[in-house]
Amino acid sequence: MSRGGGRLLTATIAVGLVLSVGSAALAAPIGMLKQFKVPTANSQPRAITNGADGNLWFTEGTEFTNSPAKVGRTTPAGTITEFTVDCNFCILTDIAQGPDGVLYMTSNNPILVLFDVATQTQLPSIDIPDTGSASVIEVDGDDIWFIADFASLMRYDTTSGQFTEFQLTFDKSPADVVIDGAGDAWFTAPLDNTLNRLDPATGTVVESFPVPDGLSPRSLAIATDGQLWFTSRFTPQGVGRLDPTTGVLTPYPTPSNPGPQGIAASPDGTMWFTQTTKGNVARIDNSGVITETKAVKNSETFGISVAPDGSPWFTMMAANKIATVQLR
Repeated sequence: MSRGGGRLLTATIAVGLVLSVGSAALAAPIGMLKQFKVPTANSQPRAITNGADGNLWFTEGTEFTNSPAKVGRTTPAGTITEFTVDCNFCILTDIAQGPDGVLYMTSNNPILVLFDVATQTQLPSIDIPDTGSASVIEVDGDDIWFIADFASLMRYDTTSGQFTEFQLTFDKSPADVVIDGAGDAWFTAPLDNTLNRLDPATGTVVESFPVPDGLSPRSLAIATDGQLWFTSRFTPQGVGRLDPTTGVLTPYPTPSNPGPQGIAASPDGTMWFTQTTKGNVARIDNSGVITETKAVKNSETFGISVAPDGSPWFTMMAANKIATVQLR
């Protein structure tokens, strides 16, 4: 569905493989892979985030396996607890830690699902106006940003309870959104292979950066130095980096089509991303050097978050596990 652009509406051990563009070499082991089974069978854990309580929280459930929607919690030691979520047989698509210790989740229903970390109870869901579904959630202070109907950006102000919709043209249909230090919204647009910056004050896309080498940007994250990193899941596959101050966009193709998916920033300035097809995670630094961890066949690594100690935590949808790489 076409929309008018710029209109604002209120409403166990891993041997590392180092890969740079055009070369590959062995590197020292970077850590130990640990896997933890999710109690509910076929739960397909998907998205994962750091919680206000120091634990990791993740979503479960899909209509394809008849597994009910749940939110799961894993401690840093790997103890997993599950909590049933009432959302009218929904599929939870993303999760993020919001203000006041409340987790916010999106689903294929037009609601924001809320869960209180401290009391370990579900709060009343919030209806989203004029939309059929929500996906990909991002928190910026008191604001909750998400993608509505895979077509527009929406912002929910937790203090006023107001929604604001930022409508986009069809070719700018967003796949992921992050908010930078200035409060601007950056999003990937796979249809026209661009990274874009939206000014919330005007509701317009003020910058658009084409991605070279045919990469189709999907997931997006901001590094500690403010640069934007993205993954490209479809062939050609790879990751890329945009320096927003210079506008220089650098692609880093990944060999053998490992399926780059989720991406998250590490406190040390590097980025971690999941390789869904290969079944592992990888780390990339500012020079473009990629270090892979041990692969687990048929695991389908998907969502990823990096704990404050720098250890990546990620979901294994097909293996029904939560995993981490404990760095040395």
